[in-house]
Amino acid sequence: MTSQIKDLAEAIACRGISVRTTNHAEISHDTAKLGRLWQKFYQNYAGQLPEGEDIYGIYHNYESDDLAGAFDVVASWEVTGEPEALSAPNPAGGLVAVNIPAGKYLVFSEEGHMPNTVMNAWESAWEYFNAPDCEHTRTFAVDFEHYIDGNLEYGQVDLYIGIK
Repeated sequence: MTSQIKDLAEAIACRGISVRTTNHAEISHDTAKLGRLWQKFYQNYAGQLPEGEDIYGIYHNYESDDLAGAFDVVASWEVTGEPEALSAPNPAGGLVAVNIPAGKYLVFSEEGHMPNTVMNAWESAWEYFNAPDCEHTRTFAVDFEHYIDGNLEYGQVDLYIGIK
């Protein structure tokens, strides 16, 4: 695992499918939603994207912190040239539009088999932010996973955590 601070200079406009969940709900197979979200995304959307298209998992609308509150997760891809569609809360087809805002992020990078690689990145982030000597404060505004080259089976994921 590697981590670095990165300033995202421009917002990234994305479109995808969304669920609302909590970390507590994700512990149990019966209440977990993220696996089904990504399965639906992979079955219905990933195959229609250009090969190598970058894919984003966006976490936003945090109710509170990562331990207690609910949050939205959007399995998505970047869109360009369609600003009118991006301003709509629910564009046609049940897709949602969300912007990853420009700003300061702490990035945790992992490579390997999915979804374990993603879980490892999140575990590294949680360990870092819960350490007594943590130098940064999370914003709980927007965090996101960037799947390099759109590979949802094996590859690299960069987890961007918004910081103040």
